[in-house]
Amino acid sequence: MRYIKTISMALLLTVLVSCQDFKMQTDYKYTSSPLNPHIEMNAWEYMQSREDLSEMVEAVEFTGMQDYYTQTDRCITYLFLNNMAITNFRNAHAQVDKISYCDVEDVTRLLLYHMIVGEYHSLNKKLPVEPIYVKTLLEGEWGLMTLKVNKSSSNSIGYPIANGNIVANDKGSNFNSRSSSSVASNIMPVNGVIHIMNDYAMFRKTYTDVTPY
Repeated sequence: MRYIKTISMALLLTVLVSCQDFKMQTDYKYTSSPLNPHIEMNAWEYMQSREDLSEMVEAVEFTGMQDYYTQTDRCITYLFLNNMAITNFRNAHAQVDKISYCDVEDVTRLLLYHMIVGEYHSLNKKLPVEPIYVKTLLEGEWGLMTLKVNKSSSNSIGYPIANGNIVANDKGSNFNSRSSSSVASNIMPVNGVIHIMNDYAMFRKTYTDVTPY
């Protein structure tokens, strides 16, 4: 009888440990692997899956631009703005607590500027270490942007190494435009490429020019 009770207790402990392990897996937050950057979701689904992009989700819903992030007709390089980037935009333009209190046209132009036609990432030399001009979805001169892969210090034989960090409007590469760099790069949903930026970028020819937002 004591032997049966011992076995029962062992089984109960096994079940409890298994349940705890299962709960930990449920709470696991997905992070893309550099070995396999592909994810089985579109850009909009991925945006909604990350807490640090909650303010950008609000901006997309405010402007009604969800279709730009769910479309599969063409490859888009998405520069996602994390919560810090959106906060910087709010403070610089309206000093309000919510993105929905900003001018909807300004927010629309902000989002359009952070979408680029084509596939640009640091894998397989898709993006060089020197800035190149790319076409954003914001029409006209205000849509001008440069992109590059940041590079680390030289390796042992003196050649620069691309480290995957993406820079928009690197200083001096696009007149006096506001620059931004990525905090996560080369995430590949089914409809393009995602880089998550720590600030918003903006075209500006001179410091006295009217800006798009």
